[in-house]
Amino acid sequence: MSLLEVLCTADIHIGRRPSRLPDRSESAEFSPREAWADLAATAVNRDVDAVVVAGDLVDSENRYAEAFGAVESVAATLAEADIPLVAVAGNHDAGVLPDLADAIDHLQLLGRNGTWERQPLPGADGESRLHLDGWSFPSQYHHESPLATYDLSDEGVPRLGVVHADLSDEDRYAPVEIDDLAASGHAAWVLGHLHVPGRRHDNPPVLYPGSLQPLDPSETGGHGAWVLSVEADGTVDTEPLGTATLHYEDVVVSTTPEQDFHDIVDAAHEQLRDVVTECGTETELLAVNLVIEGRTAAHTDLRSRRGELEGIELTDGGTAIRVIDVDINTRPSIDLAERAGDEDPIGYLAGLLRALDGDEPLDPYQDVIEAAHVSVRETHESNAYRELKSHDESYTRPTEAETKDVLRQQARQLVDAFVEQQGVTADE
Repeated sequence: MSLLEVLCTADIHIGRRPSRLPDRSESAEFSPREAWADLAATAVNRDVDAVVVAGDLVDSENRYAEAFGAVESVAATLAEADIPLVAVAGNHDAGVLPDLADAIDHLQLLGRNGTWERQPLPGADGESRLHLDGWSFPSQYHHESPLATYDLSDEGVPRLGVVHADLSDEDRYAPVEIDDLAASGHAAWVLGHLHVPGRRHDNPPVLYPGSLQPLDPSETGGHGAWVLSVEADGTVDTEPLGTATLHYEDVVVSTTPEQDFHDIVDAAHEQLRDVVTECGTETELLAVNLVIEGRTAAHTDLRSRRGELEGIELTDGGTAIRVIDVDINTRPSIDLAERAGDEDPIGYLAGLLRALDGDEPLDPYQDVIEAAHVSVRETHESNAYRELKSHDESYTRPTEAETKDVLRQQARQLVDAFVEQQGVTADE
């Protein structure tokens, strides 16, 4: 059994609503404010020893009035269960979180004004079993690593570092290096700022809980709070709880030439239901960007009936599935063998493609292949390629096989363009 359990979260952004949901009522139902309120019940039911927020609890400074009630309610619920609520400020709430902490009982802010501060966390015996070391953004931007000013001593108690910081190449948001975190002597780190959840280092764990509730379609996959379990020997395990009620996902449906519109819709339904099985048990809404790709005779039909695809609504178990956007990346389907030899551009190109693939004699198309090869070589021998050739010792002139590959690609694109032109209806 773990010595301590700490529920960790970050990037709640109270004041924002998820984007691209079907209607405003749903965006309110799945807002970060609602996810934050649910978090209190999760913490109490799990009987954790503390709740830690690694910054951006509130979306911005002008959200004070809107955020006050939500933060106060959760703080009071946790206090009744004797669960401390400890937070650091991020770049979005650097101005407002200190004011909220001053006004709300039981909300403890660590590391005001860009200084390091420690909060001991006692175990069941009352002895300090974990030190929470926190640093808060002093303003919206901070160009230096917070670790450069770390000055808290090692007292022989496992330390959990909590900071809103950026492991990417961006230098405006408290940039940190993973090697510096790993070498700091802390048992684990909980970071805010990047919304993609997951561990960035294993020993010691360096965890981004990610956004508590996804905020836009780019935040795909599962989200929610995490639990850090501190063992008796000071090691730390991490566990994602999957508490988010909203799940964005990109779902790709690959078509085959023989499928018609209804077949493709059925395939989309099947794939959407498969995706639900990968969602967390708390997921109430799966919001999908549906991508349809491949060659199909239904290419034109898909484009003209796009609205029907955007209207897809399913329910699987307790999860509603809504398509919020559709990308039609299909290409027309054509039987090259059937069209080859026709007295039109498509017939000629179909024959050329079959010849290039070895399905027909190549002799009738030898002139165009030779002309293409001359053109490709002239292009590669032009001044535009001089710099490349002078710096790349492996550079060689294009071979005939490479010319055929280029010709094959261009012919296929032309066939698609001609077929699509012939298939477009007047109202498109």
